[in-house]
Amino acid sequence: MTHYCNLIRFVLLAAPVIGVFSITRARDSVGVAGASVIRSQLHSIADEVVGRAKLDPESKIALWVEGEGQRSLAENAFIETLQKRGYTTLLSTGNALEQTLHVFLLGTDIKIRAVDEKYFERSISTKLEARTILGSEREVHLLGTFHREGKDKAQVFPSIHIPDLQADEEESLIQRLLTPLIILSGAVLVILLLFTVRS
Repeated sequence: MTHYCNLIRFVLLAAPVIGVFSITRARDSVGVAGASVIRSQLHSIADEVVGRAKLDPESKIALWVEGEGQRSLAENAFIETLQKRGYTTLLSTGNALEQTLHVFLLGTDIKIRAVDEKYFERSISTKLEARTILGSEREVHLLGTFHREGKDKAQVFPSIHIPDLQADEEESLIQRLLTPLIILSGAVLVILLLFTVRS
């Protein structure tokens, strides 16, 4: 009897860990693959923003990045662009220096749809707003909303099935709830079978 109690405790502790790990890895596979595209989009936007900003190269610039999405990628893209143009940059919350470049990330979006049995198309878009805050009077200049979108195609691995989702179609609530439930159920079943066969 204690053997089955230990088995049940183990299953209850291990199943959530395996399920969460599986879901995280599934999300990372799309996110990590899209990071290089998002990074190049952010570099393109940073070049345009710094060109429009008309900042004084003699003074230090406070870079203030906030919002949804790839914040560290955005910070790195803007820092690299500013350094290439000879500016000294400090990360800030916007109140420290006479020149502040404020970047607000509106989001990054990755959508996948099947093209045929061998290929899928990935659409990646990045959108942000930028403004400068200048002088001791903290005068604000809106530089605008910046958007980049890119599409690419990749070959589907034989073991992976990509559902045919339209670019504007979102996952339903039922799909989002069923996916973790199926993964957890499968993990519990595998563990139970392993211990049952071993006994």
